[in-house]
Amino acid sequence: MPRRVVAYIALVSLLAALASLYVYAMLPPASMRHINAAFGLACFAIIADLLEYRLPAGAGGSVAVIPFVAIGLSSPNWSAIAAVGAAAAVGQLAHRKPLPKVVFNTAQATLSIAVAVVAYASIGAPTESTNFALSAGSLGAAALLILAFVVVNTVTVSGVIALTQQTNVFAVWKANNQSTFAHSIFVAPFAFGLGWAYLELGPLGAGLIALPLIGVRQLNTTTLRLQKTNRELLELMVKAIEARDPYTSGHSRRVADAAEVIARAVGLRPRQVERVRIAALLHDIGKIHSDFAEILQKEGKLNDTEWATMKTHPDKGADLVATLSDLQDIVGPVRHHHEHWNGRGYPAGLAGEQIPLASRIITFADTIDALMTDRPYRRGKTPNEVREELLRCSGSQFDPSICAKVLSPDVWSQLFQDRPASGSHLTLMRRSVGGLRQVAV
Repeated sequence: MPRRVVAYIALVSLLAALASLYVYAMLPPASMRHINAAFGLACFAIIADLLEYRLPAGAGGSVAVIPFVAIGLSSPNWSAIAAVGAAAAVGQLAHRKPLPKVVFNTAQATLSIAVAVVAYASIGAPTESTNFALSAGSLGAAALLILAFVVVNTVTVSGVIALTQQTNVFAVWKANNQSTFAHSIFVAPFAFGLGWAYLELGPLGAGLIALPLIGVRQLNTTTLRLQKTNRELLELMVKAIEARDPYTSGHSRRVADAAEVIARAVGLRPRQVERVRIAALLHDIGKIHSDFAEILQKEGKLNDTEWATMKTHPDKGADLVATLSDLQDIVGPVRHHHEHWNGRGYPAGLAGEQIPLASRIITFADTIDALMTDRPYRRGKTPNEVREELLRCSGSQFDPSICAKVLSPDVWSQLFQDRPASGSHLTLMRRSVGGLRQVAV
């Protein structure tokens, strides 16, 4: 195991120990009722942990967060720390995880519940079981407790995965939690109900409340499975384009990367950025149509008939994308990614803000990649030459406000951060249809 990972596990373990000592010293002591509730609910957590499901970036997910939070709500003191730590350790050992994983997962669960209990107590929430009542204030405190737990839990887990895989921690967090994070927050009422039921009705009553946990687990599993299927379907579509035209291969992925950078720069929300990325990835999907087979194999310039045929690929791509219900929102961006700000583009001749914002973003990403790619008849342009072309066509081909953001130093450097220098890739490419753009002639 890399030293950086060992050091990270040691740091999380140290923080867990310090947070536990703080809870023990500063929060009210545990009554026998607290202890019984904490360890009784810990049994539910162990069962939930045994129903673990896999997450995309190498982590495991479970609905144990609900009984963990219920423990914190019903016993907001040191007994919650002990119960959650014990349940996490038993769950890890039951899965026969290696010792470092047992240590880390026990430590991060302990740290998460400790921070959550401190956050809960810091707003004056009830700390005695006799005050555990169904009220707006209690529900708000429950929401805060679960938010604190989920944030610490997901960030610490993403951190160790990122260090192990030597990748970006935010990317790991996004892959593992973007789709289920909202679900975690909205389970506060379930956790509240489970804690209340155990205190007031005992293990049997809590067991009846816990049955919906299986449904929550199935919801998360189904959501992740559908997302995996969608990702695989997109990859299949892109590979189908690559098989027809090797140029479109790396091109589609590079355009998607650049479009994501630009979408963030113009202030789109994460969900919108992701949809722009998908639209960019599929913007040339229409070229898979048999009408373009010979044209894509041709070297040299297109004649008028071939050019007219090539101009139909946005419509054909949009029609193909429209067959998938999950991609309805990107039909417009795919159809109109060759429109020009001045209305002289195709296929519809839209102008200005009539052009979907995602299409305007993709136009920049598509053009930049086309300009920088080596062609049989010219070498790819340098970043400075590309900048000059974008400035020249701002207000005619390009949205001038987006152009200003694209050319800003921070965004511009991101666009070229991981890209090979001009002339170092794709040098043996045949004639590319990317040259059809106004600035690429």
